[in-house]
Amino acid sequence: MNKILVVDNNPVIRKMLSSALEKEKYQVECAEDGLSAFDCLDRFVPDIIFLDLIMPNINGEQFCQMISGRKGLEHTKIVVISGVAVEAGGECEMKGVHASIAKGPQFVSHVIDIARKFTCDHFHHAGIYQVFGAENLFPREISKELLAANRHLKVVLNNMSEGIVELAVDHRIIFANPAAAQLAGMAQEKLLASDFAQFFSGNDQIRVIDLLKQNKIMAQQITDNDPVMFNHQQVAINFLPVHDRENSTVVVIIKDISKTKIAEERLRETKEYLHSIFNSVQAGIIVIDVETNIIIDANLRALELYGIAKPDMLTHDCRDLLCPRPEERSCPVLQEGKTTHLTTQTVKKRNGQTMHILKTATVCMINNRQYIIESFLDITEQKKLENKLHSLSITDELTGLLNRRGFMMMAKKQLRIADRNPGKLFLLFADVDNLKWVNDTYGHDIGDMLLVKVAKLLASFRRSDIIARLGGDEFAVLLSDSSPTGGEEKISARFESLLYEENEKKDLGFPIEVSFGVVAYDNYKPCEIDELIVKADKLMYSSKKSKKI
Repeated sequence: MNKILVVDNNPVIRKMLSSALEKEKYQVECAEDGLSAFDCLDRFVPDIIFLDLIMPNINGEQFCQMISGRKGLEHTKIVVISGVAVEAGGECEMKGVHASIAKGPQFVSHVIDIARKFTCDHFHHAGIYQVFGAENLFPREISKELLAANRHLKVVLNNMSEGIVELAVDHRIIFANPAAAQLAGMAQEKLLASDFAQFFSGNDQIRVIDLLKQNKIMAQQITDNDPVMFNHQQVAINFLPVHDRENSTVVVIIKDISKTKIAEERLRETKEYLHSIFNSVQAGIIVIDVETNIIIDANLRALELYGIAKPDMLTHDCRDLLCPRPEERSCPVLQEGKTTHLTTQTVKKRNGQTMHILKTATVCMINNRQYIIESFLDITEQKKLENKLHSLSITDELTGLLNRRGFMMMAKKQLRIADRNPGKLFLLFADVDNLKWVNDTYGHDIGDMLLVKVAKLLASFRRSDIIARLGGDEFAVLLSDSSPTGGEEKISARFESLLYEENEKKDLGFPIEVSFGVVAYDNYKPCEIDELIVKADKLMYSSKKSKKI
């Protein structure tokens, strides 16, 4: 007995065809849609399938795709029965379909006739697709418009980047577009009738099943922020319930966000990497919005150097914090018109301490907005060292007075000042007598004590005087005197008085003897400091010589 499967969502048509075919002694099974028919094939292998074209839960075209090449159906004939066969025309001619019948007044007779022909194998030998029952039928405009709208919708769905699937009440897939098939990694026809939940695993599967249960009432979604894995890809999903008079289905929109998530992860890693570098460098870094002059970012080193918490520094006007002259509201970096601005600067920290910095300011454009990136190093200790080294280079280590280099440098400046201003300037040039004898007799420690005492003696003139140990036993003092007369004599008398007072103390066990000469600088006849020293040295030598007579 030949077996026939009738697939139609109209129960009246199913009843009419099954009754007519059973009278012809065919074994008949009926299914209300493509999904039911697909399940039926597991237990019933028909010789002929009479298939409606337009049905819910997998239509005729999808059903043909699903069973194409299925084992056991190699010799099964498929005949499409459609109420729009006349309007659809060639659309009924699909892979695996041998004929189509228009649902007209005589369509049952055509079904019986084709069943007989297939049974006798007459139709098979003809080998030509045919449409039966179209005579005396005319295309309906409404049907043509609906078919056109359906074709348009099909084009849209087939070209969407998101995967679109529709699920039956048992959560099996009854429609899938190409994007969904690509996400699932299988052909569209293989997706149909499969359980949607099978593409998830573990907690993701439990989550999807729970949402599908809730979806019977209202729409649900899995957002980009909390995606699930669909066939090893991160996806966001929208579940949209669809209800009509006969069926309730769920339309599922699947958005592949794997590339987005990978890009976000790479961006996050890059930001963390840059943030780590930003906060690890030993230079302070501050970012300023040029338009508003507001500090918008600062690294840990900058906060540490300024002694400011980040919330206090951000949104701060840079001119109040970073500029050496905050009263000048214009930006010195921008005024120069250079891309990079290098300078040393002295700034006040939050605790009031002074900090010397070496600052590089770079002007740059980011997203069409101008910023200044300031990086700076704390060179306070370096400055102290420089000052110390400078001091050592011009200072006599034993006495703490200026050395020859320091004296010459300072004295030259003082002479230039004297050239432009009224007042008298004098040079006292002194030589410690008998230093060699003291060293030989009492030792160099006592000799050093002698030199220190002479240094203190000279330093007691005035703090404003320039006092130096020129080397060995030679000292010089450059001093000013505002009195109109007697400058050299007064200075000589003052020094002799100080020397007498020191000798009265008798600290060393021998008298301190110093030969000296005092000369005045004539700003009407300017000369160099070397010439002045030569003049004073001659007077000192005369003083020393007179002591030996």
